[in-house]
Amino acid sequence: MRTAVAAIGVLGLAVALTWWTGTAQAQKTDGKQNQRTQICTLKVSGMTCGGCAAAVKMAANKVDGVKDAKASLEKGTAEVTYDPSKTNPEAIANAITKNTGFKAEAPKKDNKR
Repeated sequence: MRTAVAAIGVLGLAVALTWWTGTAQAQKTDGKQNQRTQICTLKVSGMTCGGCAAAVKMAANKVDGVKDAKASLEKGTAEVTYDPSKTNPEAIANAITKNTGFKAEAPKKDNKR
């Protein structure tokens, strides 16, 4: 009987340790992913309907390094999450302009130091 209780205790400890280690690893990975992405808001002019916003979103998502894109017809913007080691706001804006015909502009760089 003692052997069975001890075995259950060891098994429970092993399961708890595996869960805890897996959770810690997932948190570490999530932290690294967040460090690799940035978000920019592009000004997009000329959108007149939901189809226009969908076209802007699709064009942004086709750029290598873009992780997610959302276009807002009401705001006239596109919010893009991207990997800065693969692309930048100017390249994303250029791709949107070239592939959709809507004028997309990256935020102006602040030259203050």
